[in-house]
Amino acid sequence: MRKCRKEEFAAFLPQARAAAGDSVYPCAIAEGIQSGDIYTDGHAVLFHHYCGFAYFSGDPDAAFLSETAECFFGDHPQPRRFVLINDRADVIDYYANLPQIIAEKRLYFAADSAPDIAVPEGFSCRPVTSALLPRMQGRIVPAFSWESDAQFLRSGFGSCILQGDTVAACAFSAAVTAEAVDIGLETQEAFRRRGLAVCAAAAVMREIIRQGKTPVWACHTANTGSAKTALRLGFRQTHICTVLRRCD
Repeated sequence: MRKCRKEEFAAFLPQARAAAGDSVYPCAIAEGIQSGDIYTDGHAVLFHHYCGFAYFSGDPDAAFLSETAECFFGDHPQPRRFVLINDRADVIDYYANLPQIIAEKRLYFAADSAPDIAVPEGFSCRPVTSALLPRMQGRIVPAFSWESDAQFLRSGFGSCILQGDTVAACAFSAAVTAEAVDIGLETQEAFRRRGLAVCAAAAVMREIIRQGKTPVWACHTANTGSAKTALRLGFRQTHICTVLRRCD
């Protein structure tokens, strides 16, 4: 397989839309909104998003699967993580049989509307700005899926719940396409179990709906808190995918 040039990415939009398991992150790459890489052998296509999520499209043969395993699941460290998300039984079986690979499950949700949830007393809700970005702490913040603050501020958006000058919780566009937006969410430990994440996510959902797009949500099956938050916000579960990652 070969690594495609960025000027070729738009030509792979049909394959991105047909990616196995989830099309949002592949489309974010193909549409040129977020960073990532695309690889192809002329038949199958591999999308590798900046955040590390990876997806197949087309019909990858044994050679393509083997080369992907050697390049991304092998013993040589990669610049960024590689987490393959897929719903095809043949692909899952191929990688799940490799001793260094762990297979897990990921839940997917979508919503048709956005709730209007009041912010608790003592807190305020503000859009993410360049001044707030450095104060957003945790793993699931814009830097998780956007290569730079400038890229996020140009094409992404989000909401912060603040207590004074402290960012207690935030929700943001983790992946953006012309049709859908995947929501990322983080709450500081000291502020959990107060409904702040729901307030932040609801604000982002309202912006997504205002833009005429579909809010989507995903989480590991073990993350019951995230799944409950999605249901509370009015999301409906759409499907389950397998997540394949290296056991380090």
